[in-house]
Amino acid sequence: MKQWKRLAFFLLINIFVSACTTMGILFAWDRLRTPMPGGLIQPLAISFSRPATPTPPPPVATDEPAVTPAALFDTYTVKDGDTFDSIAQTYGVSIADLVAVNGYSQPQTLSPGELLRIPLKPAVIDSVIGAGDLNTEHVVILNNLDGQLSLGGWQLEDNSGHMYTFPQLTLFSKGGSASLYTKAGTDNAAELYWGLPSPLWQSGMVVTLRDPQGTIQATYSVP
Repeated sequence: MKQWKRLAFFLLINIFVSACTTMGILFAWDRLRTPMPGGLIQPLAISFSRPATPTPPPPVATDEPAVTPAALFDTYTVKDGDTFDSIAQTYGVSIADLVAVNGYSQPQTLSPGELLRIPLKPAVIDSVIGAGDLNTEHVVILNNLDGQLSLGGWQLEDNSGHMYTFPQLTLFSKGGSASLYTKAGTDNAAELYWGLPSPLWQSGMVVTLRDPQGTIQATYSVP
């Protein structure tokens, strides 16, 4: 009887220890599955963001001077007896251009001392030298502005359909000139060569100078 009671006692102890062990394991497992206080175990947060667009560097300053636009008009002080017609003839401009550039819609009576704007053409045909002689025949073009004038793309033509297109050439100041020879030769900074086999110009022919847009800028009648 005593032996049976002892066996039952040890059996109860064994059940109690097993129960405690099982409870401890379950408690520990539950603790591991639950986030720990204070944020000791936190899920890893991964964020993706677009990289910032790099700021372009500021423009680098250069030492090249800016080109100052040249004035396309001159001024004239009206004298007694002057008219739009007489002033236009003197300066070789059209009456319509002279009237328009001064803000009028039609010619007006002018008063002595009045200031008028005279529209200027960027370039003029100064002369035709040596007409009829292939070795010397050439047309002289003048810069009529106070600043630089590029002749690249300008065209010179006669009244028979011959046309010459200017290469890139700059006249750097007012009065600067370029000579276009009819004969063949090697171009330089002041002399250009058309490359025709015979002379082109003769008395009474009209030389026409057009800008790259095809607008007539100057005409000249060969004397």
